[in-house]
Amino acid sequence: MTSRPKYTPVQIVFAIVVGLSLSSIVYFSTISPDSQKQRAIEETVALEAEKLFFILLELPDSSEIISPINENRDVGKTYIYPTDNGGWQVSGYFRRSQLEGWSPWLMNLDERVNVIELKVQGRKESFSENISSKSNIIITPIQ
Repeated sequence: MTSRPKYTPVQIVFAIVVGLSLSSIVYFSTISPDSQKQRAIEETVALEAEKLFFILLELPDSSEIISPINENRDVGKTYIYPTDNGGWQVSGYFRRSQLEGWSPWLMNLDERVNVIELKVQGRKESFSENISSKSNIIITPIQ
């Protein structure tokens, strides 16, 4: 039988102090007003991006979307990032029905949350001519 290692009182106090310090740093950085404001802004932008996505691609209401607001890690990771010019990049996945696989998308937005560009992976023939002819929508084949 192996015996447990014996820790000195100094090691125990050191471990407790480091653990409490790290956990309090993480806790207070999470509840800081700045990070809460940033999160609220990101949620607003992501919700608007979802609306714009449905409108631009003229998707039926039965379509499903994965975005930074409604994540599904089994499908893939989604992101929202501020860009250097004050705009946003939002990514996610979508499908028209449960019979389809998930397709990725990336939307570039300006500072007023207007669409600059939308990149979508999918079959070009599954989109109307009106959609595929728009200059700010780029449809690439599924890889």
